[in-house]
This record gives sequence, structure tokens and C-alpha cells, in this order.
Amino acid sequence: MNRKERRATSKKLGIMQYQQKLPFDKKLNLIRNNILSGKKLDEEFREETRLNIQSQLEEKESQRIYSLAESITKNEGIPMIDAIEKAKKQR
Repeated sequence: MNRKERRATSKKLGIMQYQQKLPFDKKLNLIRNNILSGKKLDEEFREETRLNIQSQLEEKESQRIYSLAESITKNEGIPMIDAIEKAKKQR
């Protein structure tokens, strides 16, 4: 929902009139609470995004190690478990 739609909805529901009739200190409290909740949501979004990116990077690194381990297994003829350990050391 964009800004115009949100504003139109709040007018329909009578929220705009309610806010205009409030005393100044209560208006400030509403604004302050809105800002704080927005910051909290933004922080949660950033943390979720960071975790998603981190998991993608870990997955790519895991795939690289496994690929390298497969090539070591084929070339040297050693078991896969040992090849994975060797690939991790080479990384």
C-alpha cells in the first residue's frame, strides 16, 4: 500500500479526524510510537536479509568444497570423507 492509498484509507476510517483533534503531546506520542515501530521493523528486515545472504554464501562455499572434494576423489582415488577434509584444508 503506497502513501496515497494509506492516507485515503485512514480518511475513510476517520483516523485523520481523530488525530487532528488530539492534544499536541498525544500527537507527538503517536508520531514517536510510529517512528519506533518503523525502526524496529526495519531492523528486523535488515537482520532477516543479512541471515538470508549469509546462508546463501555458506551454501555456495559448501558446494565449492564438495566439488573440489569430488575432483580430489577422482584424481587421487581416496575416500570422499578424506577428500572433503583435504578440500577444506585447501580452502
